Amino acid sequence: MLFNSYIFLMAFLPVTWLIYFGLNRFGKYQLATGGLIAASFVFYGYFDWRLCLLLAASILTNYLLHCALTGRNWGKIQRRLMLFCGLAFNFGLLIYFKYLDFAIENINSLTGSQFPLRNIVLPLGISFYTFQQVSFVVDSYRGEIKRCRILEYSLFVSFFPQLVAGPIVLHSEMIPQFADKEKRKINFANMLSGSEYLIIGLAKKVLLADAFGRMCSVQPEGIGSLNSLSAVTVILAYTLEIYFDFSGYCDMAIGIGKLFNIDIPINFRSPYKAVNIAEFWERWHITLTRFLTTYVYIPLGGSRVCRWKIYRNILIVFALSGLWHGADWSLVLWGVMHGVMMVLYRMTKKQTDRLPGWLTWLFTFLFLNISWTFFHTESVTLSIRLFQTVVSGGMGGFAQNIVAAVCEKNFVIMLARYFTSENMLSFLSQIITAIWLLGGVAICVTAPSSHEIVERDNRKHRYFCLLAVLFFLSVIRLSEVSTFIYFNF
Repeated sequence: MLFNSYIFLMAFLPVTWLIYFGLNRFGKYQLATGGLIAASFVFYGYFDWRLCLLLAASILTNYLLHCALTGRNWGKIQRRLMLFCGLAFNFGLLIYFKYLDFAIENINSLTGSQFPLRNIVLPLGISFYTFQQVSFVVDSYRGEIKRCRILEYSLFVSFFPQLVAGPIVLHSEMIPQFADKEKRKINFANMLSGSEYLIIGLAKKVLLADAFGRMCSVQPEGIGSLNSLSAVTVILAYTLEIYFDFSGYCDMAIGIGKLFNIDIPINFRSPYKAVNIAEFWERWHITLTRFLTTYVYIPLGGSRVCRWKIYRNILIVFALSGLWHGADWSLVLWGVMHGVMMVLYRMTKKQTDRLPGWLTWLFTFLFLNISWTFFHTESVTLSIRLFQTVVSGGMGGFAQNIVAAVCEKNFVIMLARYFTSENMLSFLSQIITAIWLLGGVAICVTAPSSHEIVERDNRKHRYFCLLAVLFFLSVIRLSEVSTFIYFNF
């Protein structure tokens, strides 16, 4: 089920909320928790009920491992064996569903063999809930977790606001909240802030991300027909699409969590304001960075080893980050590019930090646009073709499909049709498209984050009126619903 759909906003969310707080109101705490778990499974299995079987098996297996690790004083060898079994199970599922066909393709390519592909469908959210449960098993092995109940653990994994696209939460952040009876009472302050987050996130997705998505939607065979300006626009539009798409999802997840009095950790904090690559990764997908730092970078030695091993560790972490995002060499290259950039920044930090902030921001933003292109296209070859078109595409205005993505249902253009000539209308469409792109960049770079907006004490009446307008505009556009980009991972 999608956050940006009528059935979720008008039926699933209000019904689930009423049942959950209704049961808690009469002291049926266990039943309320069970009901929220059931609702989360309905949410997850809405498009394919078989996904629920995989999720349930994953939850049960990891919970049994947790019970074994926390149940008695096992010897070191037995504990390590259980940890190995837990990691093998979780990563085995991930490898089978996400990387098996990728491995077969590469083996066939390298050896000339013809092993048949399995054509395995990637289960939604498996990368997120697998990492979440890996952290839980590892922390159980380390003795950092006390025994929790099956209901609380099941809700920790399946809680629907963060199930499909994160954030990757820790047991210490969520399980105590689920056990807190004070959080089972209706909190009107949380309802207000939750609604604000939900509306802002919905508007980012429906009104901004989807429009930029239409602008950068170019078929591979159409790349060669673009001029230089249109090729640059495709690159920049995807940079803006993924920003507003992921930002919108994170805002909606936080907002829905607050409606249930659950504080979901911040996963996104205006990353395009970053003036270097290290700051970018402190702002983008914060919980993934935390996971890879805690469970990969530090065990490899972190920053406690010699300088060249630190650089090696950084490259390993970012290569894994790219591979985590998908079974595709272009994504691995994207990760390696960020790793190399991080290494170069660490090597030149003293010199780089002395440069003007606007210059380092511009360099970082240009790098992000280039790297997102490999993230976006279906292959490295297509990315290179797009860059070649930027250089050799020639002069000209925005391509017609790019203009249409912004102006097809634009009120100004619809009104201008009655008063201007076709040439003037075409010129006006080009201007509006340029304003749309520059406005998107300006929002990313200058606007306060959603958290800064919602947490302000001096919110005015006009602010809430604007939210009402944004909600109305978003709802009437839901017929053009699209999935979130991070659903693919």
